[in-house]
Amino acid sequence: MQNAAGSQDAGSRRSSSNSSSSSSGASTRLEFGSGLGAAAAAIVIGGTSARGALAEDTTGDAATAVVATAGAEGAAPAASPAATETKPSLRELGFEVPYTGKSVPLNKFLGSRATLVVNGKLDDPEALHQMPGITKLASEYSKDGLNVLLFPTDQGTFEADEDRVIRIKFYQFYGFGQYPKAVVFDKIDIVGNTIHPFYRYLCRALKNPNGIARITLNYEKFLLDQDGKVVRRYPRKLEAADFEADVKAVIAGDPLPAENRDYKLSWLKADQEATKSEYAFKLGLNYYNN
Repeated sequence: MQNAAGSQDAGSRRSSSNSSSSSSGASTRLEFGSGLGAAAAAIVIGGTSARGALAEDTTGDAATAVVATAGAEGAAPAASPAATETKPSLRELGFEVPYTGKSVPLNKFLGSRATLVVNGKLDDPEALHQMPGITKLASEYSKDGLNVLLFPTDQGTFEADEDRVIRIKFYQFYGFGQYPKAVVFDKIDIVGNTIHPFYRYLCRALKNPNGIARITLNYEKFLLDQDGKVVRRYPRKLEAADFEADVKAVIAGDPLPAENRDYKLSWLKADQEATKSEYAFKLGLNYYNN
């Protein structure tokens, strides 16, 4: 009888132990599963796997940061990824530029369909080759929504004249200066750490085909669409007649023609000229950082 009772007690204890173990195992599985669920809910955006990392682009523009929260039991569900933010257009950035000694809104001078931006220098012999075509372009297409903006600078070879005289000479020599469609602005810095914000925007928006962002020579040109997006960049010695088809396409809202051989060759020559020309911008020689 004692053996039978002992056997029953032992069986009861084994049953109780198994039941407790089963309950503990279920609890463990539930907690482990909850941890996986919370961990799976932690999302890292922008290719960053480190928790709390900040993703920032190399140009210093506003970066997107997302903090990944690992899942302790009971953590709040992760928020859904935010929609990708689009960069503001040139018109939305609200740059100001100097004109007749005053700071004026750039938007006032952007073309309704296209804008050509040029860094000009009167004393550079290349002006004789560039300005007649640029003036003709402005004259023929201003009625269709093209504006041409020319920015002198004291950087590079020194521009001896004051702003007012520069404007007069560009008009006297080349017939360029029909306000507000063809405008010569006051001098600005276009290279180095004192670069004007508008030129910083242009250079960052589109590097030249040689892989260089900054201006290297006088009479580099930027073609912008109606929103101010830089669609093509032209080297020093490429004349207006060579990219007139691009201007017409932008005005019409059509795709740009393919880059041709002359365009590519001109940029290769510009790269060579930038290393030896007296009209190239050379840090420590004809422009300086503060």
